[in-house]
Amino acid sequence: MNHFLEITGYTIRDQMRNKSFYVLLGLCLLLVLMIRGCYGGQYVVNGKLLDNTMVAWYVSKIVFQVIASGMFLIAILLSMKIFSRDHEDGSLVLFLSRPVFRHQYVLGRIAGTWFLCLVFMFILHAAIFLTVWVKTGSIIPGYLAASLVCSINLLFIAVSVCFLSLYFPDFISAVFTVGILFVGYISDGGYQILNSQILKTAVPSAAASQPALWRILYPKVYMVQAYADSIINQSSFNNMGPINPMLNVFIYIVLITALLMMVFNKKEI
Repeated sequence: MNHFLEITGYTIRDQMRNKSFYVLLGLCLLLVLMIRGCYGGQYVVNGKLLDNTMVAWYVSKIVFQVIASGMFLIAILLSMKIFSRDHEDGSLVLFLSRPVFRHQYVLGRIAGTWFLCLVFMFILHAAIFLTVWVKTGSIIPGYLAASLVCSINLLFIAVSVCFLSLYFPDFISAVFTVGILFVGYISDGGYQILNSQILKTAVPSAAASQPALWRILYPKVYMVQAYADSIINQSSFNNMGPINPMLNVFIYIVLITALLMMVFNKKEI
């Protein structure tokens, strides 16, 4: 456990040495703060002045999903070069020349990268949360808890990219991961639209069929974000399968991590 924590801490420090990390975080915070003007504006719909708190609530929901989805790219960029960079600069040999098991190295590198992405996303979401609080005096319940829920998607992405990078070049592994996310968004997003109350009201005859088995078993990255949205809305969650999406994604994380360690243990260093 000590070696795992040491490697995790080293991974966090190693990633934070890059100046580009701070530049990217600063730019994201700047964009988030630029949105604060939306909370103090006067909006009129059908001749009625909208309440600033209501406007802030809707804008914050949209920004929440934009940040959560944008963090996918950050997680991919930080994960895609973990093993290849360690192999090129000799860090991999240095790690494994010590009394460190291979699974400790793998888990430590992934955990450090995931934790850094989690903190990055939480800072951005906390900035929105505090901005709404300062501008309107109201607190959005469940906003920060929903951010922690979305962090499981970042772990899934980190594990998937690292596993694929053992077989493909870094860029190709990133593209494959984006493809997995894209298919899930199209499949689950389309199903959610077909079952939405708005579509049922507009087109009563449009009845959505039961989802196919592969849709039920597919990684529920999109549904995790939908579940996080329901936490912010404090509404019921319409799941499209018998398993909670967080459990679905967690099972994939465990399976992919097990395969990753099996392949890495057989890999020549």
